[in-house]
Amino acid sequence: MKRLTAVLLTLVMCLSLLAGCGTQGTEPDPDPVTPPVEQPDDTTEPEPTVTPAYEGDIFGTGAVGENGAAACASPLAAEIAMDILKKGGNAVDAAVAMIYAVGMLEPAASGIGGAGQMVVYLAESDEYVVIEYMTQAPGAAIPGTLDTSTSDNPPSPQAIAIPGVVHGTLTALEKYGTMTPREVLQPVIDLARSGFPVTSRWNSNIEGRYENLSAYEYTMDLYTDEGFLWNEGDLITNNDLADTLELIADEGIKGFYDSDFTDKMVDWIQSVGGVLTHEDFAQYHSVIREPVSTTYRGYTVYTAGGPSNGGVALLEMLNIAEQFDLAGYGHDSAETVQILNDAYALAYQDGVAYMGDPDYYDLPVDEMISKEYGEERAKSVTVGERIKVAKAGKLEVSLSATGEKVLADCTPDQGGTTHMAVMDSMGNAVSTTNGINFGSAVAVPGTGFVFSAHLGNLNDTMSARVNQLMPYIRVRSTMCPTILAGEDGKPVLAIGSPGNWALVPAALNAIVNYVDFDMNVAEAILAPRSFRDGISKTLTIESRYGQSVLDQLAAMGFEIDEESSEYGAHVGCLAGVEVGDDGRFYALGDYRRLYGAAAY
Repeated sequence: MKRLTAVLLTLVMCLSLLAGCGTQGTEPDPDPVTPPVEQPDDTTEPEPTVTPAYEGDIFGTGAVGENGAAACASPLAAEIAMDILKKGGNAVDAAVAMIYAVGMLEPAASGIGGAGQMVVYLAESDEYVVIEYMTQAPGAAIPGTLDTSTSDNPPSPQAIAIPGVVHGTLTALEKYGTMTPREVLQPVIDLARSGFPVTSRWNSNIEGRYENLSAYEYTMDLYTDEGFLWNEGDLITNNDLADTLELIADEGIKGFYDSDFTDKMVDWIQSVGGVLTHEDFAQYHSVIREPVSTTYRGYTVYTAGGPSNGGVALLEMLNIAEQFDLAGYGHDSAETVQILNDAYALAYQDGVAYMGDPDYYDLPVDEMISKEYGEERAKSVTVGERIKVAKAGKLEVSLSATGEKVLADCTPDQGGTTHMAVMDSMGNAVSTTNGINFGSAVAVPGTGFVFSAHLGNLNDTMSARVNQLMPYIRVRSTMCPTILAGEDGKPVLAIGSPGNWALVPAALNAIVNYVDFDMNVAEAILAPRSFRDGISKTLTIESRYGQSVLDQLAAMGFEIDEESSEYGAHVGCLAGVEVGDDGRFYALGDYRRLYGAAAY
């Protein structure tokens, strides 16, 4: 990457304004506390004010349009999605373009070397599908034989998993898109070559992972200025990534997974201590799965199931929450906070205990998401007193025939994720979560991207009941991209969050805010949230609830995290799109991680 001139920066900014796809506010400070306000002293230059796109968009990170809308980690990526719609593409085309754009603009959270799940509503066939492209363990993944630790600096190269993003996105285009890979990827290629501005979020991600990244010279060259952080606003390029995207656009799945380019990746990974082979890449495939779903107060909630455990946990939480009159208690009440966090604690335990790759395990999914099980679990919640010890329910999980065979043959939460949502005027909707967490920090010279270290998410022991490391098992994650449908079965809200386990209660809160408290997408996303670790009594809660509520929660037995702020990414970071009653599309990117949106 290299620094470009101030003239080019000005030109890009001008072009961005001319091609704007919706209302965008000024990017806030990286550690947001309150909305910007004008200074009262006339001698002091006022802070920049925001222009809300619609009611509830208090930070100017929303957008509204007649023809479609998108929300994600970067306003630039959301605008690329809108450009795809303007050229005749559908929501799937736009989502794929956005995935690659965000992978370049927020490389700490997603990218070609990572994984994802995509929930799609297809208007023409009136169906919901999940495209699952999670990372996969290599053929050499025999329990006890690899160092899959991710706690070292850098993580062990043996933790590198087979990436799924390219296969999953190109499969999405082939089956459900309307444009070619070249048409979808060209705007991202152009941006990679012409340059994009460094944000405060970019630098904070690099700074937080500097020790890992500095282990590899090429990786440092990709993301820093000869080891120094770029200045915010500098334009940087990634021509190596542009070259890789050119190859994907022209040669497709085979060009990435079974070619000389594959050998280039494998040779370098093995040279630094990794174990992936050409055969590992060549056998990879994404999977079209049915979404898991439940109803919630007249709506239907669709999300991704295994190998993710977050989606099933989300549905269990909703079924528990449905047993309580949340609207009667009120949104900002201590009772509502306690109920939702106890529901999360119970579902978290079940998700960890019983979820994994559905091809390798017979999972109790139907029971976990049933109304009966939700009613039973809700009996553990006593309003006014937190659950002291949340335990998994009494369910059964066992190896499937495939799992038994693989295990017999082989025997002698990375938290960096990102979410994107998009809807189009044809009625299609996509909610997709992708992840990488800068992963292994290993980037193959000349390719422009890093690989995940997702094997650290698997249990590397022969005694594991579920989610055990074994050849070609899909890596488990907490991703729960979600679409909420109205009584007619059509999407009304596409929502999701990054944040490891925090992303699940973030999605829960958004749905509850939308349904129980009649909030629009902006209000639902920006309302105060909290997060209780499933095995802890510590409650991370935004201070906007007020001291009285915090005191009540403390009296219930919670330990209030004193580091809580008014708006903090520790409670997840939502991206959502809503179809309003007026038929228009309303999008919002969460201020907590400086997300953005676009519409037209």
